Amino acid sequence: MRPVRTILLALAVVMTGLGLSPTASAQDREADAREAVATAQEIFRLADERKFNAMYDRIHPDAHAEVPRVVAVKVFEQLYAVAQAGRSEIVGVDLVSWTWGVTGETYDYAAAIAFEQPFVDENGDEETLEDTMYLVESKGEWRWFFGSSRDFVDSAIATYGGDLSSDPLTEGNLIENAVRDLDAYYTDAFTYTDLAYRSPGVVAVPPGESYQTACGPAAPGFWAFYCPPDQTVYLDVEFLTSVGQQADFAAVFVVAHEWAHHVQTEIGLVRTQSPDDWNEVYSIELELMADCMSGAWALDLDTRGLLEQDDIDETIQFTIEYLGDPDYIEVSDPQAHGSADQRAQSILAGYENGFSGCNIQI
Repeated sequence: MRPVRTILLALAVVMTGLGLSPTASAQDREADAREAVATAQEIFRLADERKFNAMYDRIHPDAHAEVPRVVAVKVFEQLYAVAQAGRSEIVGVDLVSWTWGVTGETYDYAAAIAFEQPFVDENGDEETLEDTMYLVESKGEWRWFFGSSRDFVDSAIATYGGDLSSDPLTEGNLIENAVRDLDAYYTDAFTYTDLAYRSPGVVAVPPGESYQTACGPAAPGFWAFYCPPDQTVYLDVEFLTSVGQQADFAAVFVVAHEWAHHVQTEIGLVRTQSPDDWNEVYSIELELMADCMSGAWALDLDTRGLLEQDDIDETIQFTIEYLGDPDYIEVSDPQAHGSADQRAQSILAGYENGFSGCNIQI
């Protein structure tokens, strides 16, 4: 095993800003420094609370493209278990130009956050790590980067990547591929929380057939739905096959959307027309959140090389053309799912920001 100090140094968080130029006014730079420090403090808090999925959601899109969620989270878990790392404290901030060692890309406007972090070394002695974390602004938010070198990231992927496949999810049986990956994805995500996850039942109804569910019949043409009373996802094979012929990942997205409803049920969210408690939400809120969660899963697929170039664009186009509510559906309607634009925006929010873009923390 690598020495604890080496692991900590290699993991030193780096985040850079793309928004303003180095010639920004002193007032703007001061405001940026404050925002970057606040972001760093939030990341350190999440680390201290072992909320590693939420930490991953806050890395920069450039880092999302290089590091799969499962790899980053398992490294965090190992680090904090071995090093017994404590809460990091910020001791300084500066705005600089910075180059990420993993890709060699230079960011002209980065927030360099100096910090100190207590940990226990391999001999059991208490030590303090003094290091710098770099943050980069992306779409108005400061984001961090996983790892400081290509060798470290490649080693982490080799160690924790497991059975990461290089074949697109849409190759082979769409439904089987989606079901297998979604279950593995949420099983792993819940491992790092205090929440319980149980796999849903899955019934793929063949063309022309019906199936009696605890929510009523799944008859030909039902598309797909999740039934909370029997905790089962019901899938219309004929419909999904038809969708897959137009936009293959759109069919996978339908499965992911219904799977998200199961996860929402596991967390304790309840659909209601008159929400008055923390876990009660309007139908449209639940549906748009499910769209967003499906986008977060798509982001994870992308980091693992399982998406093809046009998968997200085709899914967004399919959503806009076929899945938006008609104009006469009110937002308070118990069956409201959201307009086409709302649904497309929710998918992209998850795809760009992970779970943190979905008003949910897993």
